[in-house]
Amino acid sequence: MHQSRKEQGYERVSRRLLHADRREALIFSELEEDIEAAAEFGGGAMPVRRNASPKSP
Repeated sequence: MHQSRKEQGYERVSRRLLHADRREALIFSELEEDIEAAAEFGGGAMPVRRNASPKSP
């Protein structure tokens, strides 16, 4: 069976979003490895910053 244009559009958009998420995950993985290697190599290692949840007043 053939897909409608609307269904084809949904499929294209979902593929683009999935590829973007994969690229982002790979970049973060590489950055994390670089940070860990720099911490092992350099004596004055900087702690890895993680986003903290917003403080409530």
